[in-house]
Amino acid sequence: MVSETESYIREHRTDDVRRLALSSHPAGVDMQYALTQISGWQVARTKVPLWAQADGIIYPRHLSLEQCTSQYVAQYKAGFVENLLGSGFSMADFTGGMGIDCFFISRNAGRTVYCEIQPELCELARRNFAVLGRPDIEVINGDSPSLSGDSPRRMFDLIYLDPARRDDSGRKLVSISDCRPDAVAMQEDLKAMARYVMVKLSPMLDMKRALSEMKNVRQVLVISLEGECKEMTLLIDRGFSGETVISAIDIDRYGKPGMMISSTHGMDISLPLPITDGLSPGDFICEPHAALMKSGLFRTLAKETGTSILHPDTHLFHSREIRPDFPGRVFRLVQAIPFDKRGTAPLLKCRANVSVRNFPLSATQLQQKLKTSDGGSRYLCGCTTADGSKVILDMERI
Repeated sequence: MVSETESYIREHRTDDVRRLALSSHPAGVDMQYALTQISGWQVARTKVPLWAQADGIIYPRHLSLEQCTSQYVAQYKAGFVENLLGSGFSMADFTGGMGIDCFFISRNAGRTVYCEIQPELCELARRNFAVLGRPDIEVINGDSPSLSGDSPRRMFDLIYLDPARRDDSGRKLVSISDCRPDAVAMQEDLKAMARYVMVKLSPMLDMKRALSEMKNVRQVLVISLEGECKEMTLLIDRGFSGETVISAIDIDRYGKPGMMISSTHGMDISLPLPITDGLSPGDFICEPHAALMKSGLFRTLAKETGTSILHPDTHLFHSREIRPDFPGRVFRLVQAIPFDKRGTAPLLKCRANVSVRNFPLSATQLQQKLKTSDGGSRYLCGCTTADGSKVILDMERI
């Protein structure tokens, strides 16, 4: 029998949560619980649609939902693990949380262990896994399986770790060793327990520093979703001693991965950096997606896409021909306008989307100087070109 609270949740799950919180409600409805579930479902329907479509899923407090992985990112990592390990492997997620990564990455696993120190999240995970047809996932409330002793026993093919990137006050942390659990301190024990260890990190962390602190990193996956960089995930292979491969990928709104750019930093820096020899109306300006910007593989990107760069520090790419498969946004250049009083006069008070790259003003300052209003199909980008000139690129999106 459906309770009054469950009926209320189903009836109002698309309503404004703040309005519901201020309105009266029927007797017998647990309003605090109902608001948590309605809010959770509203986040999940875009972030984890598979869960939102399933009846019986229970959602945790907002912070856990905010920090959980998006479904399409988790599915991409699941495919990566499938290519690495095939099927029937054993894995453990030592930082279970909502269980999104654990659920998707383990889709081809023979044995899966979910560990979480918060008992309420364990209870939700146990129930939700069963609702989703995965009662086989073993849920453990507590720290990871014993890391005590001088030589921990190898227990899994893969261990997954997603350290908390906020402190008790909710502030974002910028060092791996400051996150909890401390993956830097744990890494040798983790490698003793599994051949492969995956560590999800914030895209705000410095990649060079991360690679200096974490050993045996075989590959770094820099993943963006709809142009927004979501995470930097390290694949640690206890038997690996070569140069780390950096891979950048963007996933579109439908969950389809775009073109992957991969290289080592050593191989990338050995390539020539083609600089554009001038801009003409009708040319194409290409802006790499956020994961590529984080990766720094600009020389590899130019080689793979047949483009040149406007300036070594501008990170905008140029082509005489349209590049529809370029991993990022592509614009058609209407004109390149000198950044001076005479050149910018026709732009005053126009409607446009304003941005900057390697430019003396911020986007807000440029917008204020030009007195533009937001929106429309026009794009203005202040940048520096190869000869050091400051220009405004007047463009339209392809």
